[in-house]
Amino acid sequence: MASNGPFLCHDTERASAQSADRIQRARELLADAGWLFDDFVNAEMRRVLTSDPDDMTTREIAYNRARVATELKAGLAALVEEHEANARLKERRDLLKESLYGRRD
Repeated sequence: MASNGPFLCHDTERASAQSADRIQRARELLADAGWLFDDFVNAEMRRVLTSDPDDMTTREIAYNRARVATELKAGLAALVEEHEANARLKERRDLLKESLYGRRD
């Protein structure tokens, strides 16, 4: 249950750690099981192509399952890519600040 109190420093640290964990899990899932998404989509699309043309229900279900799996994989990849892009941007900003204002630790 979320508290209604002020957003404290340890809350941001916890959120940052949870975000890093999510990114790491997404990266591992794509690395270890990315092929599974592809095989699943291929099997469902094969079902669409080989099913009876009059059986629209089976075709729709298979197509929707393939679409959802494709979107899920793309969403995980986008999450990882966005995190990496944000990390590169933060690094560039820090380097720019350092070059403009000198090192401030």
